[in-house]
Amino acid sequence: MVKQAVERENEADEERHATNLELFLDLVFVFSVTQITGMFSHDLSWAGVGRAAIVSWLVWWQWSQFTWAGAAVDLQRNPGTRLLVLVTIPPTLVMATAIPDAYGDSAWWFGAAYLVVQLLVLGMQGSESLKAEATRRAFVQYASVAAISPVVVFVGCFLEGDARVAAWVIASAVNIIGALRGAGAGEWVINPVHFAERHALFVIIALGEVLVAVGATASGEGLSARILLGLGIAAGGACVIWWMYFAYIPNVVEHALRKASGSARGVLARDLFTFGHFPIVAGIICYAVVVKHLVPAATAVAHLSEHWLLVATVVLIVGGILHMQFRIARSLAAERLAAIAIVAVWCALTSELPAAVVVGGVLGVLAIMQAISWRRYRRSSAR
Repeated sequence: MVKQAVERENEADEERHATNLELFLDLVFVFSVTQITGMFSHDLSWAGVGRAAIVSWLVWWQWSQFTWAGAAVDLQRNPGTRLLVLVTIPPTLVMATAIPDAYGDSAWWFGAAYLVVQLLVLGMQGSESLKAEATRRAFVQYASVAAISPVVVFVGCFLEGDARVAAWVIASAVNIIGALRGAGAGEWVINPVHFAERHALFVIIALGEVLVAVGATASGEGLSARILLGLGIAAGGACVIWWMYFAYIPNVVEHALRKASGSARGVLARDLFTFGHFPIVAGIICYAVVVKHLVPAATAVAHLSEHWLLVATVVLIVGGILHMQFRIARSLAAERLAAIAIVAVWCALTSELPAAVVVGGVLGVLAIMQAISWRRYRRSSAR
């Protein structure tokens, strides 16, 4: 048994990258992110943002389920799983298409597609995880709870108003409970290179939505000095966020995952990726909503809700990075904590300034913060 565990760990540590099939699947989630961004943008009230956040978490969990399944088995190499992934693409696209009306009369399309896809992917993951004794216990502990969530989502589609929201909150909580229950219950087959790369690609998907929102809005308005100002600031913000994440985060989290072994690897993968990357992706979506409004109104005073959406952007992205840092090194970078506080104060005091100035100020703070963090990282790497 010990020999088998060592062999599985060695196989998991072999370098394996995202496959063409996984990238093809991700195209559906590109559309999902676009739909979620539109959902946020349509209603910036607390209730509207909350409802959109719930859908965001459910969609994120579905993508994450594919990623854990792809960690357990090479989805493209195995003919059976390759066919199953292709079969899941149409219902996943149905789910994405139904997102704008997820709280309307057509919600059952969203719930039915979500249920079908989640159960199919759990089956794919189980086809490999149930074979070995070391991985069987962890998967059963997780799947026995996680399989309840899509059923609750589907049942919630037939409820009205707050009852549906409550059902989907319960479904989201069930997913979290399943992950907390199963991640440390045994071993998980996780390839550090593949796992880190898959999550980095989803960050790219989210950043792509920022550029699409900027470009589509600018195209619809027609180019002018005002539009170019908004476009330049918005795209510059996407570049700053890219730098914040891709400067070293993928390498750091992959290295941490590679060092972990046994059940600790599953717990770390859950904390750094499944839980840890969602705030970053959500923050980027918040930024996409802000710049969608910024581009046509760069010289106008931004609405108060957009100020606080900017604060949410920084809290989620920087907070997500802080969570990873604390989980790995048990420390918190002072410049990141300071950046959150400065941005909150800046957005509170600039309610009468043009949107371009407000957003530009936030990006300046983030750029300075990242320069400090990058310098510290370079110094520590050189030692």
